[in-house]
Amino acid sequence: MARFKYSGRIPPGSLRHDPTLLAGGEIIAPTIITPPNPAWGKVGQYGATVVGASPPRYDPSGDCGGSFMSFKNQTNNNCYAYGVDIASNSFSQPGRASAGSTPWSMKMTADSVAANAVLDGLVLLPQKTIADLIDKSGHVQGSAGHFVALVFSPPEKSFTGDPNAHWGGDYHWVRADAVDTKSKIILWSQKDGGDQVTNFDFAGKPISDPAAACWEVNQGAVSSSDPNDMIISYVFHAYMWVPSSGVKIL
Repeated sequence: MARFKYSGRIPPGSLRHDPTLLAGGEIIAPTIITPPNPAWGKVGQYGATVVGASPPRYDPSGDCGGSFMSFKNQTNNNCYAYGVDIASNSFSQPGRASAGSTPWSMKMTADSVAANAVLDGLVLLPQKTIADLIDKSGHVQGSAGHFVALVFSPPEKSFTGDPNAHWGGDYHWVRADAVDTKSKIILWSQKDGGDQVTNFDFAGKPISDPAAACWEVNQGAVSSSDPNDMIISYVFHAYMWVPSSGVKIL
């Protein structure tokens, strides 16, 4: 089976965060945590949780004390941690900090990801456009919180017909950093898995609307016997609100 890159979920066999390797002692982490729902498996935390300021702003070197940068804990904080602006340093998963949450499986859906995030303290919003998000959501980006967008790529078995390609499904979060209510413009940024923070989409373009941005990823060859590239696309699912207090992630 090919090993693919994930923006949000933990890649199988991760040498820092795979719960099966943590439980077996193959991975040594400073702190080992058992989530409220033990079905998630053991969680390795590589530093104390750092909460960012509200509202966040695009300041990679200063955000959460630089926790998202390579000199600190870039590899241990994914798109979800960056989206909610809490550096858990544990490659956080929506819902893992909350009782009643659902661990990921081949039945992962965008709705299950959003529902788990709600358990963590986020608020699911019905608005689907930037203008409505600004004018009709009832939330104003500022000290009370900030907006995020959830995009999703569903799981697929035998992707493109190749039995070696089993895409486990994945989510990605995009964070609002600044809102101009007069011009109806929002400036967004994101962190792709354990990679660097950026204010561009996957095509290298500024993010003005997560629903219209490029979230397509070339995963490369499916396997050593199949040279065809595997193309994964994430599709906009929902906007959510991240309160400045009351959100807990793991």
